Amino acid sequence: MESKTILETTTVQVDPSHYDFAKYVDIARWISYWHQITETMALNSENVLIVGIGDGITGKILSMQGIKVSTFDFDEKLQPDFVGNITEIDEVLQGNHFDVLLCCQLLEHLPYDFFEPVLQKMKCVADNVIISLPHSPRNYYISIGLPLLGRKKINIDIQRHCSTFKFDGEHYWEIGWKGYSKQKIKKSIKKYFSITKCFLAINNRYHLFFVLK
Repeated sequence: MESKTILETTTVQVDPSHYDFAKYVDIARWISYWHQITETMALNSENVLIVGIGDGITGKILSMQGIKVSTFDFDEKLQPDFVGNITEIDEVLQGNHFDVLLCCQLLEHLPYDFFEPVLQKMKCVADNVIISLPHSPRNYYISIGLPLLGRKKINIDIQRHCSTFKFDGEHYWEIGWKGYSKQKIKKSIKKYFSITKCFLAINNRYHLFFVLK
């Protein structure tokens, strides 16, 4: 169990320049954006809260589709609509409620002790929640030839249950490392939500998505 306090987790970890398009956005990230957008639109949402602005691309595209987008971030330099720590999101929003809360590649920036309390607070401010989390198993591929079907590639994910994840300056934990199995993450989520979808992004096996009700 980590012994971090809320105060210790409110340090801005990256400068806004981190989101420079040429450095930050690659094909895999574009695919992740596509999932964020299509899953949000599939919920027929009229108003969406994006927690963690990032480079703002997802929010701009959702706005272009006629969805009212609000933003929440700890870094006031990014000019969010709501400034605050996600561990106190219900208090910062002061009664505002949303159809969808979208929070991608962010919760791992907090010690795992805060994961369940934050989920509980998310449940209070939105009808639906979409999150993605870093998923980092070792990937092994086997290529075999099958009669009539040609050559097929089979992917095998080996979870890193014997390896301990070390804080890298941004992430405190990632799914697949010792103590952070996918089963454990799902068990925590199911205390507060029904999982309607759980999938890896196409061609981006590092982003594991959960659509929650």
